[in-house]
Amino acid sequence: MNSFRACGPIHKRVKPMTDMISLCHNQYLYLCDYNQIINSSIKDLFLENSQDRKVTTTDVPISKEILMNRIAKLPQIIFEVSANCNLRCKYCVYNNNYYNQRELSPEMMNTEISKKALDYIYSFINNRKDKTLSLSFYGGEPMMNMKTVKAIIEYGKKLFAQWELYFNMTTNLTLLNHDILEFLVENNIALMVSLDGGKENHDSKRVYTNNTGTFDTVMENLQKIYNYDPDYFRRKVSFSSVFSFDLSLIAQYEFFKTNPLIQKSRIRFSTVNTFDTTYYQSYPYKKDEFERDIKTIFSSVKAKIKNNEELTGYETYLFSDFKKIGDALKGRRHTTLGGSCLFDSRLFIDAEGRFHVCEKINHTFSFGDVENGFDFEKMSAITHDFIQTQKETCGKCNLKYLCTVCFASFGGDGKFRINSEFCRTQRQVIAANLENYIQCKEEKLM
Repeated sequence: MNSFRACGPIHKRVKPMTDMISLCHNQYLYLCDYNQIINSSIKDLFLENSQDRKVTTTDVPISKEILMNRIAKLPQIIFEVSANCNLRCKYCVYNNNYYNQRELSPEMMNTEISKKALDYIYSFINNRKDKTLSLSFYGGEPMMNMKTVKAIIEYGKKLFAQWELYFNMTTNLTLLNHDILEFLVENNIALMVSLDGGKENHDSKRVYTNNTGTFDTVMENLQKIYNYDPDYFRRKVSFSSVFSFDLSLIAQYEFFKTNPLIQKSRIRFSTVNTFDTTYYQSYPYKKDEFERDIKTIFSSVKAKIKNNEELTGYETYLFSDFKKIGDALKGRRHTTLGGSCLFDSRLFIDAEGRFHVCEKINHTFSFGDVENGFDFEKMSAITHDFIQTQKETCGKCNLKYLCTVCFASFGGDGKFRINSEFCRTQRQVIAANLENYIQCKEEKLM
């Protein structure tokens, strides 16, 4: 899925091969070589006196020793405890609408694989000073395999006895029962619950195998969690919401803004990919409506900030993107790895025990397994190939220092390649966010 970024009008005028972008009716310029926004009126003076402020790019060393040091810092291990799911969401990447992705299968991670994985990772990270680690459960639907979830937590607590462990799970929440609820609360497991807005939006895509909607079940189970332990709900329940461009964004916004149970909860958004998929051959892409809704929501958020009104979780997430733009604009040094991690952000272990960079990249880039350990030659090759692909395809892009391209963005069938639709979308989104950032700065909203 794409990250849900833009909160302003999408601009068609952005050209990918120039070193500057005109913004806000030519009042401002974004200068790629400097990763900086300036007032257009000072362009010549700025360029004449700022040659030493250009962004510098350095190569990334990828020796075995460096990779081992990176792995030793891993903050998160993600277990694909189930490769299957009890739902058949229409935009799910694990169906036949997506190129290079696996399909759902009956495979479940067994407890032996999970223990071997923990033992192997422990041997790499046990001597580090930072004794904190997150163990995460992913699918498919992880609640289909609570046996292995429980085994990982039990064994993890013994193996990492002197550590501070955090547990979290991404779930559709339709399989929750009282026993599972007790276990979740007892072990303080953070839940990322899939919820796509109100009943109409949610039920149009998130369905059971018989094509019936799941909204009522999810909301009933959320209420059960709140009734059982309100403090746990407030601290540990957050939401992942996917938006499909054939639906109403305003309807989604109104639901998350007004529902009393979840309006203050943390929310993470993504949009259904417009690339590497045949999904939108079946559903209309209502681009004009989406752009209109984005503009309306952005105006509403700005008004609330001006009036010192508290933002909902939905609104906070949207506004945070402009702050991220501000942080990115401060960067004067970049690496050839761009926005990708180098095996030090997370480790994804699939149901069969194979290692992957993260849960988002397709399974053709595995680099070892619990039986044979890490394949450092493969890890080095993956990194090298990605960097070379990025140099060849991103080197002249005027938004390369603001782009979120990573391994998963470029992943094809066992090799990296550029996707022109991804680039087109990124250019539009980043240009819109730059203009929104400027508006927020001008109106002193940040």
